[in-house]
Amino acid sequence: MVENAALRAIRLLDLVPYIVAHPGISITELAKEFSISRDEVLKDLNLLFLCGLPGYTPLELIDISFDEESVVIRDPQNLAAPRNLNESEALIARIALAALEESTPRTAAAYPQIVALREKIAKAFSSSIPASAITFTLDKERATLEAIEGAIKQELDLEITYNNVTKDSSSRRSITPISIIAEDKRTLVSAYCHSAKALRTFNLAQISEVSTKARIVRADLERLEDSRGSSAEVIIKSEDSSFLSENASSLKELSKSCYQIDIFQPEWIVRSVLAGADSIELAKPLELRAEISERATRALLAYKG
Repeated sequence: MVENAALRAIRLLDLVPYIVAHPGISITELAKEFSISRDEVLKDLNLLFLCGLPGYTPLELIDISFDEESVVIRDPQNLAAPRNLNESEALIARIALAALEESTPRTAAAYPQIVALREKIAKAFSSSIPASAITFTLDKERATLEAIEGAIKQELDLEITYNNVTKDSSSRRSITPISIIAEDKRTLVSAYCHSAKALRTFNLAQISEVSTKARIVRADLERLEDSRGSSAEVIIKSEDSSFLSENASSLKELSKSCYQIDIFQPEWIVRSVLAGADSIELAKPLELRAEISERATRALLAYKG
């Protein structure tokens, strides 16, 4: 594939000040720095012999010497300073710096420098792309997790918007976060829900919005276990059951393959068993077991049509 001449010219403009700033750098190191091959570096260096100011006598040409181990530019002919960024490069730099700023701890020594550089580039190109036009949000779950961790440490309550996939709906809730439970495939938040007035477990991935607020009502966290809902007994038929892996922290083993799990929404356990019928069976409560049987029968009749 033939290289674009404009891209090569830009690389040459970057190459000269870089070599000036790193005298004696090797050809191998240059190739690695500019993500090109050794042969491409040699072609660029040979081309620089022919570059310089108008007149193009030995006095105006770039004075460069090199061998395998060392590259030195004695006279860069006004190209010692790095070139200015164009709008596309500035945009890429601003987005990258915004991401770096968001992911760098505020206490890190480099944080003020990152902010200053981002603001400097933004100011230089504000006429074409205003600073307010570029925002960066870190992994949303991570940001939500940090907010919850902070609330637990500072003893604050949270206002959350929670997406209930079972009912295909969203609700706004006020909660007192208690602990965070990390599982293999998901992260759960154990909290006292002031709307339900009971202990609840929330899936971090289903929290779409979160904000902190002062804790006005002091829940008795030591007695929250008493507010748990009913429980169910399930029989796991396969060790590869997704229900087993996804709910490992919530399952209490009663006997071999038989587990107890707290349930706050009967519909959730009904749908879970129907979805994983090949690997899970509901033993108790009997009324939910009957509901599962009835739905499965209706589904089979619908298929027979």
